[in-house]
Amino acid sequence: MKVCFVKHNLETNKDQIISTCEDFLSKLSVSCGFPIEIGTVEDLQTQKLSCILVGSGGAERNFKELYKKLKGPFYLLTIPAFNSLAASFEIKGFLEKESQCVEILHGEIESIAKRLSVIQRASDAICTLRKGRIGAIGDPTSLIASKVDPSRLQEGFGLEVVNLELSELVAEYHKGGYPESSLTKELLSKTFDKEEIVKALNVYGAMKRIIDKYSLSGVTVRCFDLLGLIRTTGCLALALLNAEGIPAACEGDSKTLVSMMVIKALTGRSSFMANPSAMDFNKGQMILAHCTIPLDMVDDYSLVSHFESGIGVAVSADLHPCEVTLFKCDETGRNYYVDTANLLDTLHRSDLCRTQFLMSPKKGPEYLKEKAICNHQLIIKGNWKEEVDEFFKMLKEYRV
Repeated sequence: MKVCFVKHNLETNKDQIISTCEDFLSKLSVSCGFPIEIGTVEDLQTQKLSCILVGSGGAERNFKELYKKLKGPFYLLTIPAFNSLAASFEIKGFLEKESQCVEILHGEIESIAKRLSVIQRASDAICTLRKGRIGAIGDPTSLIASKVDPSRLQEGFGLEVVNLELSELVAEYHKGGYPESSLTKELLSKTFDKEEIVKALNVYGAMKRIIDKYSLSGVTVRCFDLLGLIRTTGCLALALLNAEGIPAACEGDSKTLVSMMVIKALTGRSSFMANPSAMDFNKGQMILAHCTIPLDMVDDYSLVSHFESGIGVAVSADLHPCEVTLFKCDETGRNYYVDTANLLDTLHRSDLCRTQFLMSPKKGPEYLKEKAICNHQLIIKGNWKEEVDEFFKMLKEYRV
C-alpha cells in the first residue's frame, strides 16, 4: 500500500518528523502483514485508495493541493506528535465541507492496522470485480425478481454478463469427462449410486469447459431444466466449483451470483446460497436450507438425491456450531444487507432441501424478513460484517 505524506513547509523538526513517520509506517507494515510505503499521487491514483499520512500541523495547505488530484474516500493516518492529529481534524472538516467521505485513523498501531487491513480488502475487492465476467447459462424465466439488468450491473460493479444457451451446456455434458482431483475421488468413494455420481461429475466437467472457453469469473445455471434434459442435477457441480474458488449459483440466479462474487473477492471465502425455510420470531431463530453447498465449507457431508425431484446428486452437509455472516446485495451495489448469526445446529428434516442449518441472527429473523433481497441468501463462515460495510461504503465513492 502506498500513502502520500504531507507536513508543514518549515525546516523546524523536519528530520524528526520524517524519522517518526518512517518508524510509524515500519511498525504499521509489520502489524498489517503487508508493506506500507510513502508514494506519489500517481501511486494513489493507480491503487484507487486515497490514504494520507499527516506528519505535522500546518500540513493542511499541502493537502489541499493534493486533494484536487485524488478521489475519495480519504483515510488520514496520524501520529501522536507534532500536531498531526490536530491537522487531521482540520483536513477532515475541509473534506466534509466538500461532501467527501473521510476517516481519521489514530490510536494504537494494532487497532490502526486492523482497520487498514479491512480498508485494503475492500479496495482490492472492488478492483478484482471490475475485471470479472459472469456466465448465465439458460434464461431464468421462473425467477421473477432475481434476474440482473446487465447495464446496471456494469455501472454498479463493472461486471460483464455473458448469456449462454443451456443447449451448449448439454452438448458439453454429452462429451463426458471432468478434471480429476482429490475431491472427485472422495466423491466417488461415497456411499451412493456411482453411475449417478459420474453423471453429476460430467455436469461439473461441462461447466468447467464453458468457464474456460469464455474466461468466466463466476457462473449460474438454470439447473431445474437439466432434470428433464439429462436426468441429473447441477448440485454437485456447483459444490465443486465453489470449493475451487469459482463462485457458482443455481437456478439461474444472477443476483445471488453477484453477491457470491463480492464475498469471494472481499474475503477469499466460499458462501452457501440458501433458501430461508422457516422463522421462529419468539425464539429469534430461523432455518436456511439448500441442496448444494461448497465442499470447502463443510465439516462432514453425505450424498443424497435432489429434494424437489428425487433424482440426481445433492449434498447433505454438517457444520459445527460457529459464527457466520448473512449477506445479500443487488446488481446496482446500492442495496445490501448484512448481519451476523450463531449457527446453532445442523438439521436433517425430510421436508426441506438437503443441507439445513438452524441459526440465531444477531438482529433477529425480523431483520432478514424486512431486508432480504429476493429469495436466496448467503451464509459465510466467520464475522465479515465490517468488511462488507466498508466495501459498500467505498463502492459508493468509486462507482463506475
